[in-house]
Amino acid sequence: MKPGDDGARAAGQGKLIEPTAARDQAVLPTAIAFRICMRGIRTRMGRSLVTLSGVALGIAFLMSVLAGFHIKKALQADTERMRTIERMVSMLRAEIGILKGKRILVLAGSGGETEDGVVSALVKKGAAVRVAGKEVNVDGAERADLRAGFPATDAVVLMGDYAPLLESLGGVDVRVKIILFENRNDAFERLAAEGRAVKHLSVALKEEEMTRIARREAEERYRMYWILGVSLLITVGGISNAMLMSVTERFREIGTMKCLGALSSFVVKMFLIESSLMGFVGSAAGGLAGLLFALAAYGNVYGFLRTISAVNPLLLAGQLVGCLVAGVALSVVAGIYPARVAARMIPAVALATNV
Repeated sequence: MKPGDDGARAAGQGKLIEPTAARDQAVLPTAIAFRICMRGIRTRMGRSLVTLSGVALGIAFLMSVLAGFHIKKALQADTERMRTIERMVSMLRAEIGILKGKRILVLAGSGGETEDGVVSALVKKGAAVRVAGKEVNVDGAERADLRAGFPATDAVVLMGDYAPLLESLGGVDVRVKIILFENRNDAFERLAAEGRAVKHLSVALKEEEMTRIARREAEERYRMYWILGVSLLITVGGISNAMLMSVTERFREIGTMKCLGALSSFVVKMFLIESSLMGFVGSAAGGLAGLLFALAAYGNVYGFLRTISAVNPLLLAGQLVGCLVAGVALSVVAGIYPARVAARMIPAVALATNV
C-alpha cells in the first residue's frame, strides 16, 4: 500500500454536506396580532385607560378649539351685537353713574334684538327700566304708558325709531339727561336747541379701537395654537411612555413569541396595532367630548337653539373626522419607537429578564 492510500480512502469515504437554503418562516396573519393586542389591552386595563385618557384629552382640546373657531365665525353677527350692547351699557354708566337703583326710561318706536339686549343688560345691572313705544320682551322691564303721565326718571334713552315719541318729552324735567345712541336726526337737534340735557353717544368703533381688537384677537389665536401644539406634544409623549412601559412589562412574552418563530415585523405590527387602537378609541371619545363642550360653551352664551342652527353640521363632521385621523396618526407615530425597541430584543435576554 502506497503511502497516502489511507488518506485517499478516508477522503473517498468522507461525505460532503451541502448547505441547504433556510426554510421560509411562517408569517402570522394580522388577525392573530389583533387578538394578541386585545388580550394585552384587557390584561393591562388600568394602563390602557390611562393611555386612552391622554389621547382623549389631547384630541378633545383640539376639537374644542376647531369647533369653537367655526361656531364663533358662524355667530359673528351675534358677537358684534353683544359687543355693541356692552359698549352702550358702559357709555350709559359713564354718563349717569352706577346703574343699580337708577330709574331709566327707554323710548324706542321700533327696535330689535339690540334694543332688547340693552334693556336686559340694564335690568341685570339693577336699574328700574320702563320701555315706551315698543313691546317689551325682557323679564324685569315694565311697560310705560306715556298717555297716563310721564313717570319719574333719572335718564331717558332714545333708541331705534324714537322720533314719533319725542312729543311726549315735554313733561320731562329739563335737568333729566336724554341720551341718544346713533340715529341722530332733526328731532334730536330740536331737543338740543330747547336747552335740554341731551347727549349723543356713538357706538361705532374708531379705527385705532378696531386695530387694537384685531391685534388682541390675533394674539389670543396664536396663544391658543401654541397651547394646542404643546398639548398634542404631551399627548404623543404620554402614548410613547405608556407603550414603552407595555414593552417592559411584556419582555418575557415577547421573548417567548420570538423563540416560537414570531418575526420582528410581527412584533412591530402588534405594537402598532395596539397604539392605533388606543388612538382610534381615545380620539373618538375626545372628539365627541370636545365638540359637545364647544357647543355647550357657546350655547350657554348665545342660546342653544341659535348656536345649533347657526353651525354647519357637515363642517363640524369634517373637523371631527380630521381629529380622529390626527389622533390615530399621532398614536401610530408615538408607537413606532416602542415597537422598534420590542422588535430588537434578543429572545434569550428577554426570557431571562424578570420585571
